[in-house]
Amino acid sequence: MPKVLALGDCNTLGARELKHQSYPERFAKFIKADIKNCGYTMSTTREMQYFAKDNIKDADIVLIQYGLVDSWKTFKYSPYVLYYPDNIFRKYYRKIVKKYKKICKAIGLNKLLGVENVVPDKEYKNNIELLIKSYPKKLFILIDTIPNLALWRNDEIVRYNKIIEDIAKNNSNVLYLKIYDVFLNNFDTYYLDKTHINNDGYEFISLKLAELHKNYKDMKKI
Repeated sequence: MPKVLALGDCNTLGARELKHQSYPERFAKFIKADIKNCGYTMSTTREMQYFAKDNIKDADIVLIQYGLVDSWKTFKYSPYVLYYPDNIFRKYYRKIVKKYKKICKAIGLNKLLGVENVVPDKEYKNNIELLIKSYPKKLFILIDTIPNLALWRNDEIVRYNKIIEDIAKNNSNVLYLKIYDVFLNNFDTYYLDKTHINNDGYEFISLKLAELHKNYKDMKKI
């Protein structure tokens, strides 16, 4: 039985009642595979490296969906504290950093000194490419980050989705699932709230993943 590893943020994990009932579990059921869902709220491709190190060895298929947090714009000089591996000291440090960011924004430092993505685009690209190139015999499926109902966030999400699309084009063991436009036209259909995917949205993604995987297998047979 094939093994699927899912790496991603809250929409990979599943929000509220859909926790661990999101697209990785449904996709695995479609293709009759075991699933390890390492989706983690607020995580980025920085955490991805640690999840992968702990879980990727036996995986045949790796799903990756990061970008929601990576692409977020924040104060340029904010420190970053990993969400995984986590401990009590990191939790405390994150609280301090959040207060620091709020103060910086309130006193105008964001405008004065600038903002940048939580994970800069070059680092985002390098994190994903390094993982892919480290495991050339595994199949990777890169999945679009969906648009946010806070529309001002979407330009950066689109830019980060283009990065994974380009990665897929340049690596023979990588597939790309483009779902951004469909979700953009289905805010009333596929969302629990402004950020999270609902049951219908997960069903759509899992069906598209199964279709993409089937087409890939068929092509390998030719």
